[in-house]
Amino acid sequence: MGDKKKEKLFISNYNQYKNKIYTYFLYRVNFNEALAEDLTSEAFLKAYKSWESFDCERSFQSWIYAISHNHLLNHYRTVGREVSTEETNDIATEFKNNLEASIELERIITEIYKMDNYCREVLLLRFVDGLENKEIADLLAKDESAVRTQMSRALASLRDKLNLNL
Repeated sequence: MGDKKKEKLFISNYNQYKNKIYTYFLYRVNFNEALAEDLTSEAFLKAYKSWESFDCERSFQSWIYAISHNHLLNHYRTVGREVSTEETNDIATEFKNNLEASIELERIITEIYKMDNYCREVLLLRFVDGLENKEIADLLAKDESAVRTQMSRALASLRDKLNLNL
């Protein structure tokens, strides 16, 4: 594939996925918009720098999520912290105020952030980032059936805690 054609393909993929990747980061950095923007830019810069190694026969979405996931892990290693349970309550409140969300949405977000990291990540990747179970399994290096089982358990837990029909 020619350089111009590959460059156009990268730009097309960037335009298609920049908002999804931004949202991926936003939900994982306490809704800090500036930090989410920085991480998004840095992830796409990394992708651009390694664009020659991208196999155009594979899914760009899986590739950019893997880069973003690894970049986020590196970010947390650099800043040396994890989001604590106490901070998750603030996240839900900030989300409600900033987005004028309903009380029901606040309850759901709060319960999701009370879950262990694996449950929370599986739910966010599926329902916020829109990834399929296979893509989630690939990203998290898990078996697809394990992801399905975890998804089912996490949703059942939310239903029980919130008395919802999810």
